[in-house]
Amino acid sequence: MDSSGVEFKTNIAFAGLTAAGKTTHSRLLAEDLGYDYVSATDILLEILGIADSGDQIWFTHLDEIHSARDDEAVDTELENRLLEMVRTRQRTVFDTWALAWIGPAPLVRIWIESDIASRARKCVVSERANRFNEEQCRQLIHNKDIYNREIFQRRHGFDLFRDRSRYDAILCNSHLIPEATEEAAATGIESFAPVVLSVATSLLGRDRVGLQATCRRYPGEVLGVAA
Repeated sequence: MDSSGVEFKTNIAFAGLTAAGKTTHSRLLAEDLGYDYVSATDILLEILGIADSGDQIWFTHLDEIHSARDDEAVDTELENRLLEMVRTRQRTVFDTWALAWIGPAPLVRIWIESDIASRARKCVVSERANRFNEEQCRQLIHNKDIYNREIFQRRHGFDLFRDRSRYDAILCNSHLIPEATEEAAATGIESFAPVVLSVATSLLGRDRVGLQATCRRYPGEVLGVAA
């Protein structure tokens, strides 16, 4: 719902590379909009029968997940579940890479761009209990991203690293977390969340004037929007 009381219904597909902040900001966006939140990771773990949850699972069980996904039946089941949900639900933010490419309209598609240095810093903060340093985080992020890039190139023919053509908005938070501290992370999230909300509500409401105003106000955070 926007500030004028208009209630939105269109689903949102929210994506970004590993540790870009997509889970944090898709959850915050869902809360701000009064939407439901669906995590592709949670569905994948359910399919695999892994009881642990949360994004940290990718760092603690990465090899196990990759081994289980060697059989493409797992990804087929995951995508089928997501497609069924997006067809039968409204008012939902989907935290997923594939849905922007395979999901039917109407669907708002948002991508978070975040460079590897920023993502490594976010990883250090979120994985503090595991005592990962920035170099370890870089390697973990790289391994996960390369694996998923290969999957999506093979299954759907798009490059997860380069192709943003399906997205309605490309946002960037690389510069908002300059150091690997909880304080910097919290400040970066607080600064970026209003940008995400403003862009999302403008896209949902087809408000071109509002969208352009957000682009002008946040030139470092809004890299591009669909024409």
